[in-house]
Amino acid sequence: MPEREAPAGAGAMRLQVRGLTVRFGGLAALTDVDLDVAESQVVGLIGPNGAGKTTVFNAVSGLVRTAAGTITVAGRPAPRAPQGLARAGVARTLQGLGLFPGLSVRENVEVGVLGASDPAARALEALDDLGIADRAALPVGALPYPEQKKVALARALVADPRLLLLDEPAGGLGAADIAELDAVVRRVAATGCAVLLVEHHVDFVMSLCDRVVVLDFGRVIADGTPDAVRRDPAVTAAYLGIEVTAS
Repeated sequence: MPEREAPAGAGAMRLQVRGLTVRFGGLAALTDVDLDVAESQVVGLIGPNGAGKTTVFNAVSGLVRTAAGTITVAGRPAPRAPQGLARAGVARTLQGLGLFPGLSVRENVEVGVLGASDPAARALEALDDLGIADRAALPVGALPYPEQKKVALARALVADPRLLLLDEPAGGLGAADIAELDAVVRRVAATGCAVLLVEHHVDFVMSLCDRVVVLDFGRVIADGTPDAVRRDPAVTAAYLGIEVTAS
């Protein structure tokens, strides 16, 4: 497969996926998927339900076995264990939050830097950056859902990742919380972090992302700027005739 050029204006490539194929039994969940995310870029991964978006995340995270293809992080083969991903500067949020209800807000964030010096101080700093440091001592289950989403994000950010995978970060949030999330992701990308997000809020993706990749039935059907993707007939067809619009 010919090597693709780096996206215009991109810095160092943080994530490169080439020819990624994943099968579950006889079902091809992903087929020959290519994907690039460079430092300071925000790339959105969208598509209908069952298109394979979360499978891409799981493959990058080493949670599913790949049938073919390569995944590199910062030019090296992606580690196949969570500890290795953390050392490689990769952090991820989950659709279902993945918080520990028996722990406090601060303790949940400390999980992201276990073994580091002064994890409590780092956790408080991450919480402060998201405006919820005053919730640090509370049981995480006592927080409203939008604030629990912030805790999950703080746990991903506390280790200063260079590649951040956000799995439906806007899910369950209202307009004000989504606007705040937009600002946070832009701020994180401005530090040089590469961001790849899976999201069903298409307007949010189109307004935030530098590039958008569209999956349908496990294959990439579009990859380009939000404007180019919005006008792509294949994308319109994949969304059953519902035109993708920017906010």
